[in-house]
Amino acid sequence: MKAGWERSNAWITPNLETVQQVLNPFLKNEELLSQQVLSGGLNNTNIKITTARERYVLRIYNAQDETMEKERGILKFLKGKVPVPRVLYYGTSESVLEHAFLLLSWVEGEQLSEVIYKDQSSQIEEAAETVGRTLANIHAFKFPGAGLLNGKLQVKQAFETEESSFLAFIEELLFSGYAEKHIGAALCHRVWDFAKTQGHLLNHLENQNTLVHSDFNPLNVLVGEKDGKTAISGVLDWEYAMSGSPLMDIGNMLRYEEVTDPKLMRPFIVGYRKQGGQLPPEWLKKAKLLDLIALCDLLNRETCGENRVNDLKALLLRTVSEWKLFEKVQSKLDEKFMKR
Repeated sequence: MKAGWERSNAWITPNLETVQQVLNPFLKNEELLSQQVLSGGLNNTNIKITTARERYVLRIYNAQDETMEKERGILKFLKGKVPVPRVLYYGTSESVLEHAFLLLSWVEGEQLSEVIYKDQSSQIEEAAETVGRTLANIHAFKFPGAGLLNGKLQVKQAFETEESSFLAFIEELLFSGYAEKHIGAALCHRVWDFAKTQGHLLNHLENQNTLVHSDFNPLNVLVGEKDGKTAISGVLDWEYAMSGSPLMDIGNMLRYEEVTDPKLMRPFIVGYRKQGGQLPPEWLKKAKLLDLIALCDLLNRETCGENRVNDLKALLLRTVSEWKLFEKVQSKLDEKFMKR
């Protein structure tokens, strides 16, 4: 689960004095006692900062674009509707940090990935169903069209995914980008042949104008407890959010599932459907095809560490080799849900 993946960008680690200076308008000269770079995340830098009274997360952005404004807008919009951190203060790249940043409320909780790692089936089942319900709530928000979002949460680059655009994405990523350099020509051609054979499924995606997190995986979901029951305390890292197919998030969450022994899939999908989430015919295969774009895109970097490359190669091979099993797995899930 991205274990040991090498970062895409270097950490941004200002000293405590600089952070104090940047945040003084919010802290009103309250002294910062400590700061700690938080692990996880491959692009931006998250720093836990502590005062005598409170803990916060300082989120510093590498990109010099609208990413911070977009994430700030989404967190503000979702406040009270979906469990997300609160935005307390923010600054642009013109600040002393020379990078845009958000100051976020500290959210207590355990990463869903840690819950899975403990391998306690009852805890995983309860958490996964709650995650499914939360995702259905996220997907309830719609946009006028599909595409990438700007800082004002407007679609700035419209596109929809169907067979021709899917194949264009995959071909470009495999053969015009850096994928072939990292995974070799043989695997690239195997993935390409597979994509050409199965891409027709994406001609019937249906809804493509939903709020999509685009990095909805167990590392970005915090699990806690509320009124004695498992609850989602926070959905983190919205930098890649866009308007698109809900199946993008479904595929991302199920990326590491063992299809012959799934832990998350059944309760996750049950929770999603119970909360009103709609799934089209052949939803599992379609979700896997959309996630194939993400996997190829993650290879499209001039420098990719060994851990990242090995993990992505394994995921690509699993998608292709286990393809025939997905129909049977989905059929069982659909049948069980219909009997409820």
